[in-house]
Amino acid sequence: MINGTGIKALCVQEFSAVYTVKIKKGVSIDMKNRKMMALLLAASMVLTACGGSGTGEPAEPDSTGGTEAASDEGAEGTTDTEQVTLTFWSWLPTADQGDVMIEAFEKENPDIKIDYIRTEQSDFFEKLQVAMASGTGPDLFGMTTGSMTEQYAPFAADMKELADQNWSGWDGIISETAVKQCTTADGKLTGMPLLVAGMTDLLYNKTLMDECGITEVPRTYEELVDAAKKAKDKGYVCVAIGGADDWVNSDLFIQLSNEFEEGAVYAAEKGEKKWTDQCFVDTLQAWQNLFNEGVFEDGALGVATYPDARDQYFFARKSVFFLTGSWHLGPTSPTNDEIQGTEIANQKDVIGMSVFPSLSESKTICGTSGVDVMICVNADCEKKEAAMKFIEFLANGDGQQYWVNQLQGAPVSSRISYTGTVDGELQQQSIDEVNSYVSNAAGNRKLGSSELETALGIAMQNVAAGADPLTELQTVQATADSL
Repeated sequence: MINGTGIKALCVQEFSAVYTVKIKKGVSIDMKNRKMMALLLAASMVLTACGGSGTGEPAEPDSTGGTEAASDEGAEGTTDTEQVTLTFWSWLPTADQGDVMIEAFEKENPDIKIDYIRTEQSDFFEKLQVAMASGTGPDLFGMTTGSMTEQYAPFAADMKELADQNWSGWDGIISETAVKQCTTADGKLTGMPLLVAGMTDLLYNKTLMDECGITEVPRTYEELVDAAKKAKDKGYVCVAIGGADDWVNSDLFIQLSNEFEEGAVYAAEKGEKKWTDQCFVDTLQAWQNLFNEGVFEDGALGVATYPDARDQYFFARKSVFFLTGSWHLGPTSPTNDEIQGTEIANQKDVIGMSVFPSLSESKTICGTSGVDVMICVNADCEKKEAAMKFIEFLANGDGQQYWVNQLQGAPVSSRISYTGTVDGELQQQSIDEVNSYVSNAAGNRKLGSSELETALGIAMQNVAAGADPLTELQTVQATADSL
C-alpha cells in the first residue's frame, strides 16, 4: 500500500511516463515540457477534487448545457434555495441502511444531498487509492483504524479542527477511547468514529446445533473440535471463515495472542518483545490446529468473508458457525433485513452470537475491540460545514440511533443506546454477552503498522497451509527489525 504522499508522487511520475511513451516516436521531451505536464496534472487534481461527481467519471450535462459539478460549485453559503451535494464513499452503511439513513438526513437537511457509493470493504481501499491519486476522491470517505488511518491522514482534513468549529461540545459526547484510535501518531484526528465493534465472535445457528447434537456453544478448544466432528458427521462445515482476508487473520491473531499472554502483541509492535516469543508461537500453532482438526471449511484460505463465508456457507445453512465480529449481531433477529430471503430465514432458524472460544490452556477469553468505521472529510472538500452536519447526524443523531438499533455496532455517542425491539429467541442474551465482551476488551483489534499486519497475514496463510510457526515468526521479526 502506498502512503498518502507517495500516491501523489507516483501519480505525477506515471503521468509523465505515459506522456513520454506517447511522444517517443520521433519527438523528444525537454525539461520545460516535463514541468508543464506536472503543472497540468496538479491543475487537474485541484479542478476534480471534491467538485465533481465523486465517481472519477465526467459529470452529466444539465438542462442548461452545464454540468452537475458546475451547478453545485459554490452552492454552500450562497442562497437558501441552492442545494449542496456531498459525495460519500464507504463500505458502511450497507446499501439498505444507507437508503434509510440518507433519506432521513436529507429530510432534516433539504439543502444537502448525499451521493453515496458503497463498495465491499475488500475492494474499497483499492478504489479509494486510485481516486485519491487522481484527485477525484469523494467529499467524505469511510476509514478503518490502525495502519490505514496513518496512510490516508494526508488526504483528510483535521477532524478536531472541523468538529471544534462546527459541533459544540462534541468531545464530551464521543467516546474518548474511540477518538484516540482515530488519531495518528503525530496527533492528527483523521476522522470521526462512528461505531465500535469487537473481534472475534461466532454467529451460530442453534437450529443446526440441535440437529448435530451440539448441546452447548463451544467455550474451549476441546469443545470446538468436538463440535467440528459432530457437524461433519451431519454433512455441515463447523466454522465458516474468510481465510483469504488478511484483516480477518490479523484480527484473530491479535485477539488470540492476548489469551496466551495479555498485552504481548502491543509490546511486540513497540519493539519491547520479540515476535518469536513463545506466546506468539503458541498462537500460530493454535491457528494451525483449527485447520488440521477440520474446524474451518476446506479451502478456507481461498474464501472471502463477504460475501462468501457469510452468504455461501452460514446464510445458506452449510455451516453451523460463522467467524465474524460484533457488528454482525443483526441476524440474531428474525426480522433483520440482512437475512431476508436466505435459507436460514426461510427455515426460521434460531440464530445467536457468542464470543470465540478460548484456545489457550488457561481457558482465558480475552477479546479485542475498536472503532469499526470512521468518517473522514477530504482535505480538498469545499463544503466542510455541510459535511460536518452529516457527520454529526451519523455520530450522535438519528443516523447513530438507527445504526445502533440495527445492531451494526456499539455506539460512540454517550447519548445513544439500543432502543430497538428484541424479537429473537437468543437476541438479548447475545447482545448482553457481546457488549460485555467489547466493553472489557484487552486492547485494540488493529495494529498501527501496515507492514507488520501484512507480515502477520502472510505468516498466517503459510502456517495454515502447513508451514512451521516459528520459522514464519522469524520473518515477521525481520520485518519488525527493518522498520
